Amino acid sequence: MSAHPIVIAHLSDSHLDARPITLSRLRQVIAAVRELPRLDAVVVTGDIADGGLASEYQAVMAEIAGLPPTIVTTGNHCLKAAFEVNVGPRNSQIDIEGLRIIGLDTALDGRDEGLLDEATLSFARQTIDAAPGKVLLACHHPPIDIGHPIIDATRLSNPDVLAGLIASSPAVIGVLTGHVHTPHVTPFAGVPLIGAPGIVSTLRINEPERLAADGAAPPGFAVHTIDRGRLATRFVALTSH
Repeated sequence: MSAHPIVIAHLSDSHLDARPITLSRLRQVIAAVRELPRLDAVVVTGDIADGGLASEYQAVMAEIAGLPPTIVTTGNHCLKAAFEVNVGPRNSQIDIEGLRIIGLDTALDGRDEGLLDEATLSFARQTIDAAPGKVLLACHHPPIDIGHPIIDATRLSNPDVLAGLIASSPAVIGVLTGHVHTPHVTPFAGVPLIGAPGIVSTLRINEPERLAADGAAPPGFAVHTIDRGRLATRFVALTSH
C-alpha cells in the first residue's frame, strides 16, 4: 500500500437531464471535489444520466474531465449500450498506489433492481485475485435494505453473491454504492458498506409511502481515506446551491 493516505471522492446519482438545475448541482459538487487538499481517485456509483442518453453521458464526462483517475459504474437509469459508447466499459478497474478499485455493473436495462450477472462476477473474481494489494468494490445498487420499502424493493437482488465474493478474499476492505440518494454506512459481509449522498436530490427516508426526492436539499458527496489498509469516511453537504 501507499506510504501516505489515499483519498477518494465518491459521487453518485447526478441524474443529469435537460434541466439546468441538474447541471448546476453537478458542477457545484465537482467544484468542491476539485478543492480537496488531496485527491487520488474518484468513484461515481451510477445514475449519472437520467435518461441514458448519449448527450447526457457526454455532458457528465465533460464535467469530470481532468479529475484524477475515475471509475464510473452503471445505474438503474442507464442504458448499457449507450453507457459503453459514451462512458466506457461497464466493469472496470483502476490501481492507485497498491489499492485496486473495481467498478461492477449491476444494471438491468429497463429495470430498477440490480443484479450481479455471471459476466460481472467472473470479472470481479479475476480482478480481485490479481490485485496488487487491498481492494475497494463499487457498484450502484446496495445489497441491503435501508428502511424505505420502495427503494428496498429495487436493491441488489443477489446480495449473497456479493457477500460470497467479499468472503473469498481478505483483500476487500469496503463496498461503495449509490442509488439511495442518502448517505448511509453499515457493515456488510464483514466490511463497511458506504452509500454516497445524492447529487440531484436527497431521499426522505421517513416518507415510506412514496419516493420523496428533496431537490432543495444540498447536494453532497463522500470522501474516503485509506490509511494502512483501513477505510475511513466523511460526508460533505454543500451549504449553498
